[in-house]
This record gives sequence, structure tokens and C-alpha cells, in this order.
Amino acid sequence: MRLNAGWRSALTLLALLASACDAGRDFRHDFVALGTVVTVTAYGVREQEFRSATNSIEAYFAKIGNEWYVDTPGELRRANEAIAAGQPVKVSAALKELIEAATVYESLSDGLFNICIGRTIRLWGFYAATPQPARVPDPAQIKALLASGPGTAQLSWDGLTLRSANPDIRLDVGGIAKGAIALNANRILRAHGIDNAIVNIGGDLAVAGQVNGRDARIGIRAPDGGPPLAMLDVHSGEAVFTSGNYERFVEIDGQRYTHILDPTTGRPVEHTASVTVVHTDPVLADAAATALLVGGPERFAALVTRFELRYALLIDKGGDTSLTSGMAERLHWAQPFQERAVTGPGT
Repeated sequence: MRLNAGWRSALTLLALLASACDAGRDFRHDFVALGTVVTVTAYGVREQEFRSATNSIEAYFAKIGNEWYVDTPGELRRANEAIAAGQPVKVSAALKELIEAATVYESLSDGLFNICIGRTIRLWGFYAATPQPARVPDPAQIKALLASGPGTAQLSWDGLTLRSANPDIRLDVGGIAKGAIALNANRILRAHGIDNAIVNIGGDLAVAGQVNGRDARIGIRAPDGGPPLAMLDVHSGEAVFTSGNYERFVEIDGQRYTHILDPTTGRPVEHTASVTVVHTDPVLADAAATALLVGGPERFAALVTRFELRYALLIDKGGDTSLTSGMAERLHWAQPFQERAVTGPGT
């Protein structure tokens, strides 16, 4: 059969339309989980693949939100109850992996990152199920909670069975969990054939692939909630995590106290407003951002060396910045900032 020019043109148009559909489109999905807004954005994908992937991601977030948070009836709560009772408890391989990573980061930070001080965190009223204290906790109470030196060195393993002889340990993986969750969310996306996407968990994000052929560009949040301080190009496979004193707090007698405590004193960090870390390992980025926030400007250089960070930025309470030279090269500042040069990885 011979086709006339009109039919050939129509078939060509249909072929082009089919090709466009196959190329996919950009999609965004928002949902609430882990006490924050989660945004999944994918580029050049089919809608059916995207919807299937985000359904799986939502289900994963719902499950992990129950399992890994202190006041929900999941495995972390069961682990803490067992430790308090001096009993062994079996946990999932995923939670064991997270605790073992936290053990490494506690050692690297000389204890500035510590997932075992949940009892002190509760004393300050930083959990949803805990009433906000009417006054600053008694220093004697804080000292008593920290006297036994709660830390991961006091945990022991027999396969997946966890034990501790220190009943003062209460695990809180909030300073590292989002990194592992972001990593698994990207794995879910890849399993659904999605290679170009951003998972944003309340401002902490993991990037896979590119945004329509270019690196993703994100804003570095100002601690006072104003416009972004700078823009940052994020390469495929990188995660950007920020720890800040503005995220959660309690207000006692008109003064705000951040939810991030110095494990060595049991008191909220005051000297640093925020820390941003970029790394290919989102778990490390999450933990390192917390450790650097606790360490503050005076320990910034030593900690970026210990964590082997190429890209890190600290903003102290006065607005001054400390950053690695690698980070300095990648930031596009929105306005001038006073910087302290740091010699270390990334120079």
C-alpha cells in the first residue's frame, strides 16, 4: 500500500508524539512524614513509574517513622525498653547498621555525636510526647544522667541481638536517621527505573542524576529564615544535610533552647546557628552536620579533617562563617559574608 503525503505527515507526527511521551516528563510529589514535609521530584519519567515509586516511598516512610522514632511503638522503643530493663533485644539489620555507623561517628567526633543521650533530650522536653518544662532542667539532674557516660561503647552485639549494662542509655537516632532514609528512598527510585530525582526531607536532600541535563542547584538556608545565603550546585550522587539551631526548640521563660544538645554538657548548643555538609554518603553527611554544629567554630577545622569532608559550611551565632576551601569554590553567595579560611580536606 502506498501512502500519500498527508498520511505520511500524520504518521510522522504520531511518531514524534509517542517519542515525546516515551521521554517522560517532570513530576513532583509532596507528603508529610517524620514530622516534616517530604518532596520527591523526578525528571524525564513516565507518570505511572513516578506514582508507583512515590507510593512505595510513602509506605517506606510510614513504616520507618514508626520503627525508628523514640515515642512510636516500633523497634527503637522496644530496644530502649529492653536496655532500661537490662534485657537483650533483637533488632533489624537496618537498625543495627545505623547504630554501628553512629558508633563510628561518635568515635570520630570524640563524643560530640552521640545517639545514647535520649534521657537528657527528654528532660529538656524535646519529644512530642513530653510536656515542655516550666523551667530549665536542674543541672544536678543533667549531671546524674550523664554520670554513667552513656555511649555506644556500652552497647554489645551478638548477631542482631543488642545488649547494654547501662540502663541510662536511651537511643535516639534522629541525628543520623534521615541520612539512611534518604539513601533508601533513592534506592526505591532506582528500583522503579528513575535515575534523575531529588528527595528532599525537610530541607535535607539527596540528588540522583541531573535536572534536565544540568546539575541541581539548591539554596543554602539562612538561619534567620530569610532568603537563601548562597546557591550550591549539587552533583549526581551527592547529599546535602544541614543541622541548625532554628529547626526545633523549646521556649522557657522567654528564651529559646535548641533541640541539639552537647553530649558532654547535656545543654543545648548556643554558639553555632547552622552547619551544612555535602557528601556522597548521606548517613555520614547527616551525622557530620550534627557533630560540627556541636563542635562549633573552634573545632571546625579538626572535625572536617577527621570526617574527611571536602564540603562543609558553618555559620556561628553572630553570622560569621567557617568553610572548607572546597565548599568556598562551589558556593554562589547571595550577599557578602565574612569567611574564615580553613585548611583541610578539599584545599
